[in-house]
Order: sequence, then structure tokens, then C-alpha cells
Amino acid sequence: ERTALAVRRMRAAGLAVSAPDAAVVSVTAPGPEAATAWAADCADRGVAVGCFRPPSTPDSRSRLRLTVNAGVARADFGRALDVIVECAP
Repeated sequence: ERTALAVRRMRAAGLAVSAPDAAVVSVTAPGPEAATAWAADCADRGVAVGCFRPPSTPDSRSRLRLTVNAGVARADFGRALDVIVECAP
């Protein structure tokens, strides 16, 4: 349920997002520098996200990876989604 919510929220914000079968959501960034800055901006606001860029990505795309955790309070999860969207390049 939360993974679907995260995907809907990111897509509604105009972000390119995978539709995973599990709890890892991949959000495409415009490039490696943008991905690094995006992840850093999220971290500065208390939200940890994974940041992957070439050469560690098989398709040469940069992206953030979000791990959805059902143990996080709903309000905190919603805030994390807000931060990711607000910090998007």
C-alpha cells in the first residue's frame, strides 16, 4: 500500500518513477550531479535516500532509490514523500 502511495505521489509531481513489485522505488534524476544534490538536500532535511549514478547503474541513468518501510509512522512517511518531491531538481 505504501509503495503504491509513494509511486502515485512521485508521478503526480511529474517525476519518473518505477512501479516495483517490492518495497524499493526508483526515481530517475536528470543526471549524476542532480541526483547527488537531490539526495544531499533530502538528507539535510532529515530524509535518507539512496543515490545511484553511473557507472553503478546498468542503464547509465542516475536515480534515487527509496526503501518503503511499513514500520515508519504514517505522518513521517508522508513528510518524507513531501521532502523528496520538494527537493526534486
